[in-house]
Amino acid sequence: MMKFIKKLLLWQGGECRKKSCHKAGGISDESNACRNPLISIIVASYNYASYIGQTLDSILSQTYANFEVIVVDDGSTDDSVAVISRYLTDGRVRLYTHPGGVNKGLCETVKLGIEQSKGEYVAFCESDDLWHPRYLEKKVEIIHTYRNVGIISNNVEPFGDEDAINDRIGYLRAINASLAVGGNKLDISRNKKKFFNYIPTFSAVMIRKDILAPLDYHSPTDAWIDFWLYRQILKNHQLFYTDEKLTFWRMHDSLNGMSGARDHVRKGDLFMALSDRLLGIRPSLSTRQNLRRLEKSAYWDENYYKEHYGHLLKGAGPLEHYYYLGWKEGCNPSSAFSNDAYLNYYMDLQGGKMNPLLHYERLGKKEKRKIFATHQCQEMPVTAEDIQKIAESGARNVLFISHELTLTGAPRALLNMIVVAKKAGINPVLVSLAAGPMEHEINELGIKLFVLPFMRTRLLFGDRQLEQFLSVFDSIVFNTLVTIPLVKNMSRIKAQKICWLHEGRVSYRQCASCWDLSEFFPFFDHVYSVGDYAASFAASYLPGNMQVEQLLYGIPDEVEDAGCQDTTSEDGSDGKVRLLFPGTLSRRKGYKVFLKSLKYLSPKVRGQFTVYIAGAPADRRITRLIKLCPYSCLRYLGELNHDELLKLYPKVDVVLCPSLDDPMPIVCTEAMMFSKPVVVTDHTGTAALVKDGVSGYIVPSGSPRLLAKALKQVYVQRDRLSAMGKNARQIYEADFTMEIFQEQVKKIFGNGMSAS
Repeated sequence: MMKFIKKLLLWQGGECRKKSCHKAGGISDESNACRNPLISIIVASYNYASYIGQTLDSILSQTYANFEVIVVDDGSTDDSVAVISRYLTDGRVRLYTHPGGVNKGLCETVKLGIEQSKGEYVAFCESDDLWHPRYLEKKVEIIHTYRNVGIISNNVEPFGDEDAINDRIGYLRAINASLAVGGNKLDISRNKKKFFNYIPTFSAVMIRKDILAPLDYHSPTDAWIDFWLYRQILKNHQLFYTDEKLTFWRMHDSLNGMSGARDHVRKGDLFMALSDRLLGIRPSLSTRQNLRRLEKSAYWDENYYKEHYGHLLKGAGPLEHYYYLGWKEGCNPSSAFSNDAYLNYYMDLQGGKMNPLLHYERLGKKEKRKIFATHQCQEMPVTAEDIQKIAESGARNVLFISHELTLTGAPRALLNMIVVAKKAGINPVLVSLAAGPMEHEINELGIKLFVLPFMRTRLLFGDRQLEQFLSVFDSIVFNTLVTIPLVKNMSRIKAQKICWLHEGRVSYRQCASCWDLSEFFPFFDHVYSVGDYAASFAASYLPGNMQVEQLLYGIPDEVEDAGCQDTTSEDGSDGKVRLLFPGTLSRRKGYKVFLKSLKYLSPKVRGQFTVYIAGAPADRRITRLIKLCPYSCLRYLGELNHDELLKLYPKVDVVLCPSLDDPMPIVCTEAMMFSKPVVVTDHTGTAALVKDGVSGYIVPSGSPRLLAKALKQVYVQRDRLSAMGKNARQIYEADFTMEIFQEQVKKIFGNGMSAS
């Protein structure tokens, strides 16, 4: 900031370079040379109390004297009005507010300022920007030299946040490359698709007042009232441009308020369509065809749209609002069609470049793609009140993102992390991309939960409230591969970003077919995995300076709390070896391999087992195979909740996990906690911790014969199972207790005090 103040002082002392634009395009008019027109300077104020004093100082320091300053405050809630009031002793400064001091937005604020102005020309200065001391003098020189100048803009010098400057520097260079010094006749119809504003800030423009009078001030996007007016003006007038840097344009890390509102690209299409309509520019043929196709769709309901989203239209028709903008902001065309569900379900559409209903009518219908009614999409949304409460927690806020809330390993591991984080004084908040049966348990623990199934598309389209929500967190944990694409649209969120991986080969193959995973990992500060098996698949996608760190989960010691209830309805007095095979009924869990292994056991050995299968029926084919299995040793218990499963472990002798791909199955860890030996494959992370024949059995993945051989060993060595179980318990105590886990979590997040 100091270097800009010094530069201003140098300019006031006449030491700055003296550019001239007198040789530029335009028609010279010597008769204007003696005119000193009154310039009305309009300053729109909203919650910039810390800057507006500097802005007014730079205006009142102008070398050109014939001006008035009209400040219109738009219902500021800070000390802006008090700061402005100190300048009212200068007779050139006047302050206006809306009736009752309410906030009406930039459009009404600018309009009020123009109505109260008395000058022949109107200049605008945003309430956080600064002017060169000769800003007005230079522009009056242009008026003196050229006949009928209607609108004048100048080059700008950005200052403030360096990241924001770097974001805008290319735009400023493009302006200079596009405009000639002097008069520029701009073809706005040809450039409409570029959505290119030739004037970067209100603080760089001066306009003849008679041009402003007949203009339409009803911009569909309040923050873009300047561009809305410029397009109307440039249809009939040349833009006179000088490349002198007469404006200091303040860059903010997070632009806020009326005059600093950050552009939302998603709004550009509707803005340009309504601006074109105002200017008499007809939509393209393809656009007209698309609108007709949507209008004829069985899933377009204009009355539904008006009823639910009428307050958002702002001059647009329901169909054009939906086509250009509504689908990007969660507005559905009818109750029978959910945009976000369609976009989330089909990964090939997640670039967000086509209206989902239009895609369905053009392609999806032929491809027999599924559609989803709005009532099928459960959501627990974030409110402004939620954001405020989290921001004011006084603790370190950590957001945990889960792909689902099923009773499976990865959500369970994340929930346990949340529990230990809360004990460490951290304020944990959980967001899930899908609802699920774990919700009840989460609510009982007093953990704040949001279900945002469309988080990916909302981030893609720049949902401002969602970005505000994310900005209040000190750290964000992305649990599983499914959640990591979210990080790409969080680059402006300054929270520490942590990835915790639980996947193996199959998941990487599936995700890599949809995304380039190497694009996401550079956005993370740390990448953790549940063991070396999971880490081995992630390593090739990480940048060279990043390594996968190990973070094993913790589980509570439930041995004393599990109770003695027998979920199996068996008395256990028959002398049989009782095996438990828990887990979702899917091919990856090795159910087919296990069922085939039973036929390699002799009837005598097979008859000495009772096998309990407990899991959600995710694959109907496997469920059918289990139910049709001819062996009487099988007992299918269906899906058990977590408490029911915990009560089952003490009643069995061995836990099976013949998975084809399972990085660190939590059911094995729970089994070892209950002093139960485990049978695992070499494609599980648990295999790295188990000693074969000592704390369990390790078999090659995918081999029914070798699994049968291990099961026979279980039967032969059944007298050793108790001792093996004690060895398994030692693995739990060494690596998986909640106390160990809590210490690891503390190292990651620090103490519970807010880092803000």
